[in-house]
Amino acid sequence: MTDQSMLSGNPAGKSRWFNAIDPISKLLLILDMALLSFASTNLLLEAGLITGGLLLLLFSKVSSTTVKALGFSLFLIFTMLVIQGLFYSKNQTVWFSIIGINFYKEGLIYATTLGSRVLVIILASGFFMVTTSISENAKYLEQSGLSYKTVYVLMSVCYILPEIMGNMRKIQQAQRVRGVNPQKTVIQKLKSVLPVLIPLVIKTLDQSMTRSISLQLRGFDNPNRKALKSTNRYRLVSGLHIGLTFAAIILIGWKLWTKISGLL
Repeated sequence: MTDQSMLSGNPAGKSRWFNAIDPISKLLLILDMALLSFASTNLLLEAGLITGGLLLLLFSKVSSTTVKALGFSLFLIFTMLVIQGLFYSKNQTVWFSIIGINFYKEGLIYATTLGSRVLVIILASGFFMVTTSISENAKYLEQSGLSYKTVYVLMSVCYILPEIMGNMRKIQQAQRVRGVNPQKTVIQKLKSVLPVLIPLVIKTLDQSMTRSISLQLRGFDNPNRKALKSTNRYRLVSGLHIGLTFAAIILIGWKLWTKISGLL
C-alpha cells in the first residue's frame, strides 16, 4: 500500500454493475436489509433476505474474508440452536430427540430467527466490503462535501485493522521461516501473538502517522486542492438515496408500532 493509496487509489479492472452504485446507497441497502430482518419474525422472509444476500455476493465477487466470516457465524448459529433448543425459557413442544435429549420447537425457531438475522448482516456487509474500496469511499465522501481531514480520519480508522492483520501475517511468516513458534496448535498460535501484540499496535499507529505526514507534504491538506474525482459513474444516486431512506423510515416506524401495539 502506497502513502497516497488511501485517498487516490484507482480501481483496477473492468467496471462492473456494482460500480454504478454509490457507497451511500450500498450502506442504506445494508441498513434496510438489517431493519427488515429485525422487524419480522417470518422465517420465509428471512430465507428470502439470505438468498438475496447470497445472490449479491455471487454476482459480484466472494472474498476469503467473507467466507471465513460466514464459517464463523455458522458455527455460532449451530451453538445457538443447541443452547436455545435445550434451554430457551419458552420451550414447551418437543420437536425431536437425539440420544434421549429433547430439542424444543420454540427454542429452535427462536435460534433460527436470530441466526438468520446474523447471516443477513454478514452477507449484506460482505457485499459492501468486496465491492467498495476504501479509496472509493474517500473520494465519494470528499465529493459529497466532507472536509479532507474528516475523510482522512474516517479512512484511517478503516485501515487500522487491515494493517494490523497484514503486519501480523508478516511477523508470523518470518517466525515460521526461522523455525520459531511452529504454531501447530491453537495454544501455540496464541503464544506467538501475545509477545508481539503491543509492538504490532505501535508499528501500525506509526505507519498511520507516517502516511499522514506524507499526505500533508504532498499537499493533500491544502484548502485550494481540488477534490479527487471518482472514476466510477454512479447511476440513480438521488433516487436510490430517497427510496432506501424512505424504506428505512417505514421499517423503523413499523417496528415501533408493533412494539407499542404489543404493550397496549
